[in-house]
Amino acid sequence: MTPTLPDSSENRIIFLDNIRYLMVAFVVLQHAGNSYGNLTFWWAVWDPSTTATFFDAMRMIIDVFIMPVLFFIAGYFALPNIQKKGTLVFLKDKFLRLGIPLLIGVIFIAPIYTYVYYYKHLGGQQLLSYGQFWINWMKSASNFYTGFWSTSISFNHFIYWFISLLLFFFIIFGIIYALKKRLSPSSSIREKTHSGKTMLLVMLFVGLLGVFIFRLNTIIPYPYPDPWAIIFNVLQFQTWRLPVYIIYFALGIYAFSRNWFVKDNNFPGHPLLWISICIILCFGYVVNFNNLIANQTNMKFIIMYVWLFSFLRVTFLIVFTSIAVRYWNRPNKINETLAANSYNIYLVHLPIVVVLQLLLANLVGTPSLIKFGIVFSLSFLMSYTISKYAIKPHPRLSVAAVIVIFLLMVIFVHP
Repeated sequence: MTPTLPDSSENRIIFLDNIRYLMVAFVVLQHAGNSYGNLTFWWAVWDPSTTATFFDAMRMIIDVFIMPVLFFIAGYFALPNIQKKGTLVFLKDKFLRLGIPLLIGVIFIAPIYTYVYYYKHLGGQQLLSYGQFWINWMKSASNFYTGFWSTSISFNHFIYWFISLLLFFFIIFGIIYALKKRLSPSSSIREKTHSGKTMLLVMLFVGLLGVFIFRLNTIIPYPYPDPWAIIFNVLQFQTWRLPVYIIYFALGIYAFSRNWFVKDNNFPGHPLLWISICIILCFGYVVNFNNLIANQTNMKFIIMYVWLFSFLRVTFLIVFTSIAVRYWNRPNKINETLAANSYNIYLVHLPIVVVLQLLLANLVGTPSLIKFGIVFSLSFLMSYTISKYAIKPHPRLSVAAVIVIFLLMVIFVHP
């Protein structure tokens, strides 16, 4: 017998959808703060006159959990989805839902970020018209480059790397699932429910596995620290994070197959306990990270970073699911509409964020927290509005609007 999604009375989907839109909000929050941190000088609109260490700490913490949690949720829903639809329909849906927005994003939206980067960092020197810049962008895309990407001004996916990598994961998962069905057509995933204690042991193993893989990765001779790899200009990822994303995607699949979070099945311990542990680990992580920046060859700080980073990911996942399954697991109109629009918010927020940051950069003397608050609130609200009233009801017209905006930029944006 194969496990299936429970009926609506168990509200299993609701709390995971809520966590998913919360992660998207954290993505927008992180990008809004990148303009005002000391360590994010590589961001398209870096505002050095208003930098504050608060934004560095905020970015460090958010960076720990957002993508592992999103990959976990994607994996959790992948198995019931493919069981319900079959492999071919499953993959077709993923190509439509992920592949088309990916193409639109890297062709029409990501170049806006790069052009703003040129304008802001090079002061407009040797700046091409947007049309000529876009032609060069597409030429660089057509070379199907494979290697390490190290600059903010060459073709890459920017935030859409997540979409391309997730699509790749779904394709590999679909192939494995189809092969398993073909080789063992009569077999099925055995329904088994893990206890809370067993769930905790699995998470402990995931944390230890993260430490082991991170240490293995450090012995690989990369050309520079923290590299991004790009494969045929189609797939893009940070090399040391890729195994982590695979682990959490697979963990999501495994969690569904073992009925995690079903019928009050949850991690043991009160959420306050896990929140307390998380706060302690966060404090140690930030302190150790600052020490590591000042002493980058100190092995003690490196080892501490590896352990803290790996187990913070685990702890954050436990915190979010423990809280959400208990207290954030009932139908609510606001949560429903935010969850329904979270994917589109992710897709469209980047140019809104950088344009707002660019406009506010000229407000000399305005505190960074005020600028950050304006950028985050307006960009999230605008992205939500675009999704709810344009993309969802009129997807084809929305694509046409993107092309019209592109043509207007080609016509009117010159150095």
